[in-house]
Amino acid sequence: MARKTKAEAEVTRQVILDAAEKVFITKGVARSSLEEIARTAKVTRGAIYWHFCNKSDLFDAMLDRVRLPISALIDPTANAQTGELQALRNLCVYALRMLVEDQRYFRVYSILFHHTESERGLKKLAEMAEESINLMTRIFENHPPHPSLTPRQAARSLHTQVLGIYFDWLRNPRAYDLAQESEILIDTLFRGICPDSQSFLPAKDSQ
Repeated sequence: MARKTKAEAEVTRQVILDAAEKVFITKGVARSSLEEIARTAKVTRGAIYWHFCNKSDLFDAMLDRVRLPISALIDPTANAQTGELQALRNLCVYALRMLVEDQRYFRVYSILFHHTESERGLKKLAEMAEESINLMTRIFENHPPHPSLTPRQAARSLHTQVLGIYFDWLRNPRAYDLAQESEILIDTLFRGICPDSQSFLPAKDSQ
């Protein structure tokens, strides 16, 4: 019975998170209320407080359902000359394709980039950026970027350019086929940042 109760509680938690996505993407995070999320989820407000301390806690849990575990996906002990770079490149491509192929991923990152006016949302963006830049800096320390760039500058450059693709495509998903163009977009970035470490990239079109 205890296991069943725990399972039912988890179902309710997921229903609340699904409802939060719907409300946040419609009204924005700052203008959304727990009351409205409760109505959308068809639960009591007390049920929300059973699972989440407040709206910020709910927002964090919603984001955690889709956040890519960057440090887990890139092996820092890779021995191959371009092993870490290959993993980083593949992760960047995967992240772009997920925007197209996973509706939850699309909704949550749409909220994060275009429907978050709250201080909490902006703080989460800053935290995620710092985590990504720190990890990529360590990778570029092992695999030196273009001579004009320090490892941290290379990391910041890659991060901001990928971020720009996220922001632009989420603003108008019909503008182009991101899934189809993800590899060429990411490979172009890597060619500029790491011109001497490209054994993992496909050859450029001779035309």
